[in-house]
Amino acid sequence: MLTSAQFTHVKKDHQGVPVVKLVYAGPTMAGKTTALTLLKILATLENPESVYKFLKLEDPTGRTLFFDHAVFGLGRNERTGLPYLKYHIFTVPGQDRHVAQRKVVLRGAHGLIIVIDSEKSRWEENKRSLTELVHLVGDKIAAGVLPYYIMLNKMDLPKEERITSLEVGRLLVEAGAHTSLRDAAVRIVEASCLQARNDLQRLLTTTDKSKLVNERGYLRKELRPPSVQRIVKPVEALIREILVLVMKQQKEQGVSARSSPLSRSF
Repeated sequence: MLTSAQFTHVKKDHQGVPVVKLVYAGPTMAGKTTALTLLKILATLENPESVYKFLKLEDPTGRTLFFDHAVFGLGRNERTGLPYLKYHIFTVPGQDRHVAQRKVVLRGAHGLIIVIDSEKSRWEENKRSLTELVHLVGDKIAAGVLPYYIMLNKMDLPKEERITSLEVGRLLVEAGAHTSLRDAAVRIVEASCLQARNDLQRLLTTTDKSKLVNERGYLRKELRPPSVQRIVKPVEALIREILVLVMKQQKEQGVSARSSPLSRSF
């Protein structure tokens, strides 16, 4: 059960817009940067005004050097033209040598997307990543003050080469990340960044453009391929949970939920 009592306070930026921080965490080459890139592409197609920043810092092999970072807006205040909420999404580099960067990037996170590589041969790498994550933020997860989702990526692999959602429970227990399999199970999203990328590309290249866009010329959200929706789901679910926690905090501070601009973001 998530509680607002110890939830990290949401600060406002220089324009007075509340800012939420989400972080993708997981082993190297598990799909964190690809997921963030897909989110940016989708947001650009569906609502380009909601994309404020996108930065990737990679080495020549495509691995994240320090972090990837994107800023998105949620809703829009007609009076000011500003979003009701901004959410910053970071990835952390997965290589062992970047533990210091991971500590820095995870600091102050309001939500966490734990990326697990479903390839069986990467069991130990997943386990090491989860064990470290427990060390860095595990107490917040256990206390119910850090909302999280688990993205089990690369589910396009043949069944004999990948782990199942049931096996994720064993992986979490071995890493000391979670003892309640029932709770963890409802937070697992099976996904394939590769399939999502291919399905989105296929949709855009094989469908009549007039059927793809709405009256504003933007991609219609209801046309998202299921594989793409599975990439988006953890982020959208986290934002909803965080908004609930923030409004609970505001209520405890005497701010009416009805008067709060965040209530209009739902």
